[in-house]
Amino acid sequence: MKVYRIEEGTFKTSTRERKLRTANKMPGIRLLITSIISVLTGGFHFGFQVSIINPMADVLQMFLMKNFNSRYQMYLSESGQALIWSAVAGSLFIGAAFGACFMSFFVEKYGPKKSLLLSATILLIGAPMSGLAHSFESAEIFIIGRLICGIGVGMGTTAHGIFLTEISPVCHRGIIGSIGGFSTNIGFIMAGGLGIPLALGTDDKWPLPYYLESIPCLIAMTAIVFWFYDSPVYLLKTGNIAAAQAACHAYSGNDEDSLEKIQLELKNQQQVDTFRGIIGTASTRNALLLSATLNVVVSFSGIMAVSFFGTFLLQSIGFTETSASLANCLSALSGTLGAVIGTLYVEKIGRRILVLGSLLLLAGVNTCMMFFVYLFNTTHKLWIGWAFLILFILFLFLFSAGIGPTAWFLGAELAPAAARAKVQSFSLAAQYICCFISPMIYYPLYSVIGPLAFLAFIVPLTSSAIYFYNCLPETKGKTSEEISELLQ
Repeated sequence: MKVYRIEEGTFKTSTRERKLRTANKMPGIRLLITSIISVLTGGFHFGFQVSIINPMADVLQMFLMKNFNSRYQMYLSESGQALIWSAVAGSLFIGAAFGACFMSFFVEKYGPKKSLLLSATILLIGAPMSGLAHSFESAEIFIIGRLICGIGVGMGTTAHGIFLTEISPVCHRGIIGSIGGFSTNIGFIMAGGLGIPLALGTDDKWPLPYYLESIPCLIAMTAIVFWFYDSPVYLLKTGNIAAAQAACHAYSGNDEDSLEKIQLELKNQQQVDTFRGIIGTASTRNALLLSATLNVVVSFSGIMAVSFFGTFLLQSIGFTETSASLANCLSALSGTLGAVIGTLYVEKIGRRILVLGSLLLLAGVNTCMMFFVYLFNTTHKLWIGWAFLILFILFLFLFSAGIGPTAWFLGAELAPAAARAKVQSFSLAAQYICCFISPMIYYPLYSVIGPLAFLAFIVPLTSSAIYFYNCLPETKGKTSEEISELLQ
């Protein structure tokens, strides 16, 4: 025990010195570029795939229904078509949940670098497959392509959440972790722009966005093979000390302190490398509960309704089909602005305030949306549509600045190295399952009870804010050992 205490004291001193040296510095160029490229294997495609079917919904539904009619002589009612469309759109999340669960095993055995490469390869197969469905006139190919993309997204978001946490110095962990959420917004707005009828969202051009989605996969695969270092945590686990040293030097510029920190962490946390160990240890159990809860509430925040039915919501409030598609696309810019601000200020504001503030503000925005939809249904005054659009823009800004990007990395940050892959994969799988359920609930609920359907978002946001207020510690600037102590 004496030896351990001496090592711990030495480590804490060097940590304080390192914080003083790096407090006012931005992340290094190599770390930034590596982080940006790594999210091209997951976060970017999540935003792209979720957004692309919104402006192209009518075109894609017509393609699917026409194909089903000619192949199987299926003639569905309007409600049946809505159910089929919700299931097809939601198949992305079924695949993503499977991919996230599988990635827990793969990351632990083969490391984050190979995991990122695998997810990029799967996305390179799935994305153009959805486009090829048009050439082969096959709805089945489109659905399989979307499912494969989901698997790649689940694997990629899990892998880069772990990878970014493990290559980042403590002082830059929030900024680097938030890049995953930022990339989702970039994918969202790019897909929204490509998918509008004025661009590629037409009967003959809709496959092109899926082909273009392959380009980021190729960029990521090339960089991973020829330029990436693996996670120093994984390299130390496998006994490759020289490579771990090189990785630490490349990403943080500080070999000895970073390696010492990782070695101490791995040495003292081997008992939590199984699910039984995670549940049986208070700190890892609380990390799992907090991360999973945040990921679930992301799905029930209203973002899935905005993503899938944004154009429909704007049409229901008085916009034409074309103006609703254009407004939905331009509104996504506010999400990108929110992601930029959240990324830049996450280390200054802290995770706790960011999460609590965005939860409560999103609950307020959803409440106002519910009121304006009710008011429009009662009065049919056109000015209400513009008021709703302002709330729509504000919602995207708040979500993208707060819980949206934070959910990508909070589990990896809260969990110790030995439990990180399992906590991250379980949390993201929970998000993807709920992403599938949320639109399946919201659309029929809106048809039955109208604006009161917003309660499906208001209640989870408010109740989870109470839970996080009581249970979520501030992790800004804290090492994994310090976070584990706070979660005891």
